[in-house]
Amino acid sequence: MADGGASELIMLISGLLVAGIVTTLLVASWGGLANSVDTAQNQAEANSKTKAALASDPMQVSWDQPSCNLSLHIQNTGTLELFDSEIGIIANGTASTVNQTRLLGNSSVWTSGEVLELQVCPVGITMSAGQEITVTVIVRSEHYQGISGQYSFSEVIRLV
Repeated sequence: MADGGASELIMLISGLLVAGIVTTLLVASWGGLANSVDTAQNQAEANSKTKAALASDPMQVSWDQPSCNLSLHIQNTGTLELFDSEIGIIANGTASTVNQTRLLGNSSVWTSGEVLELQVCPVGITMSAGQEITVTVIVRSEHYQGISGQYSFSEVIRLV
């Protein structure tokens, strides 16, 4: 009988040790999952505060073929400051080069309500006055809770 009691005690202690190890692993996994959810929530919040829109008349966008110069005016319509040096432009499905940016008005940073003038060169495509093309603009915001927001929009524009 004495052997049966010691054996049961060893099994009980072994079971408690295994349960403790499993609990530790589950708590660590839960912590990692909670961090992932928190990061995803911060990214969604940063993206919701990052917005921009075409400020110029989409039916009268200036295009100069010889100098490869497409003039666009983009307004920050979100609540976060946007980086004027980190803008992506896709014209008719082709990545374009942003040659120059200039904030209109007296601001030195691209805050909410401010308009940025872009001089863009759509490389590798031929366009002409009167043609309608699709332009996609991608912007990135300042860091919000350690994460930078992103936003993109597309507009059909007519070249003049």
